[in-house]
Amino acid sequence: MIFYTQRLTDALTERFDDMDEVDLIARTGCSVGVSGFIYYHETMEFFQRFEDDIEDVCYDTLGDDFMSILAKDTTSVANMIQVMVWHTVETYCHFVIDNAENSVAA
Repeated sequence: MIFYTQRLTDALTERFDDMDEVDLIARTGCSVGVSGFIYYHETMEFFQRFEDDIEDVCYDTLGDDFMSILAKDTTSVANMIQVMVWHTVETYCHFVIDNAENSVAA
């Protein structure tokens, strides 16, 4: 199971090893507070490590206009980056849940 690149998959898999947390994020999103993805310095660091992958996730899931879609409620560049990272984490969590459900069904 690879989510975009192996590097991004490995980083997210290492951080999100608790299926209860993955399920909670998939249901409620990151805005409720996810350890390691709360403060701008945390999301900025993650974004800098995985910028191309994060942009690919946003483009693939939201389309050509992903910047406008995600920017509608942002107040700064740092906030925009945080929203892009959160979208990527949430998309990853949905991916994990979908794959777990498909594995059980098979």
